Amino acid sequence: MSLSRKLIIIIGALGLGCALIYLFRAPILTRYATYFSINTATKGADAIICLSGGKMTRVPECLRLWNQGYSPVLLVTEEKPRNSAFRELEMTNLEFAQEVTKKMKLSASWQELPSLTGGATSTFDEAEDVLVYAKQKNWKRVIIVTDEFHIRRAYLAFHKVLKASSVVIEVAGAPNEVFDEFNWWKKDLGILCYLSELIKLPVYWLWDHEPKLIENT
Repeated sequence: MSLSRKLIIIIGALGLGCALIYLFRAPILTRYATYFSINTATKGADAIICLSGGKMTRVPECLRLWNQGYSPVLLVTEEKPRNSAFRELEMTNLEFAQEVTKKMKLSASWQELPSLTGGATSTFDEAEDVLVYAKQKNWKRVIIVTDEFHIRRAYLAFHKVLKASSVVIEVAGAPNEVFDEFNWWKKDLGILCYLSELIKLPVYWLWDHEPKLIENT
């Protein structure tokens, strides 16, 4: 077979592959998104912990779980301020959670999870904070709540940090009103979130703590 004929076959095969991917893009991209979503939360946990970074979605989901009897204890993690000079101008995670609770007319009570480092800068930091506090409280099982696209990476970080302990980690995903696993590739925010997880997840696979490749302060 001549070189030109081989090139034609290769180009044709690539073109056919691209055409098939385009035609079946919806189920392929949906399948990709569902990989990141895990939900293992069960009732009777010692605490529900709202991770930092998406309080608009995560706090309501925590309250939904609380209202349905998953746990009577609600906590938010402490996030390191991005500009300490103007920190007082912004609601803390705890203050925001309390305001949402009032808005939803619920009687839930929130606590702030103590930070070992003056505020978490990563999911690994939050996992370490949870480990210490759970041991102090003699907790056996906790539910962490984060956005649906972030669940697999969050669970991986918590599993690595708490694997030597007796504390069982369960996870629950918070939906949002902008995108979901069935349309994320049509939304700017959805593309940003799901593609960033594709980059971050392998890093969490390789390290058992927050990697120091880039200073995260």
